[in-house]
Amino acid sequence: MILKIKNKPGFISNFLSPLNRVGDSCVCKLSPTGITTLVSTACRTVVVYGEYKQSVDVSDTVNLNIPDLGRLVRILQCIDSDVIDLETTSHTIKYSSPDIRFTYHLLDDNIIQAPHLSIKKIRSIDYNTVFSVSYAALTNLLKSSTFTIDINKIYFQTEGGCVYAEINDRQSSNVDNIRIKLCDEYTGTEINTPLPVSLDTIRNLAGIKCAEMKVSINTELNVMTFGINTTDINMLYIVSGLIK
Repeated sequence: MILKIKNKPGFISNFLSPLNRVGDSCVCKLSPTGITTLVSTACRTVVVYGEYKQSVDVSDTVNLNIPDLGRLVRILQCIDSDVIDLETTSHTIKYSSPDIRFTYHLLDDNIIQAPHLSIKKIRSIDYNTVFSVSYAALTNLLKSSTFTIDINKIYFQTEGGCVYAEINDRQSSNVDNIRIKLCDEYTGTEINTPLPVSLDTIRNLAGIKCAEMKVSINTELNVMTFGINTTDINMLYIVSGLIK
């Protein structure tokens, strides 16, 4: 089977690399409508559903058990062309051109354990607070993090109809902190008790260039989702809140 990637730079920067920042390996499922996968951190506090939207010449679902996403990214970056044809089987990914040729071996089924999570159920949760954050606001938040030292928590809170993010550690005393407004509106209920997430999670989100991301919060379950949807990709980060 030939897997044609029509935009190799976008496939790497907006799909494979964000997945690799969360986990080292994954099972990519090829279907006629694209490539989907689930990957998580080792502690399972962050799970990412990734979908790369393009037509694939398959009639049934085909699993690609990728043992090392970083190595796959690095070898694909060695190809000069932006449009590539990958010869794919359940055991290998091969590429050949006058300039470069490689074979990347895959694992057998059931060796890589994908997270046991239903994306349909996650999307059906009744989220009590929903808002959108522009990419500019997200990068501004990360720039402000250089002011703080050794803090890896961000707290989301609403106030005066706006949504704010505060880089702080409320379990520690005498720490520098900063609060940035993310957006001017939200739907649903107020967030009166700030919800903390890892700053590393927000850094991972900033690796995908997009117009905006949608944030949905269920305070009772202490679950947040960060959704990014572009022409080529659909990424959904499911995040469990940290201890305050």
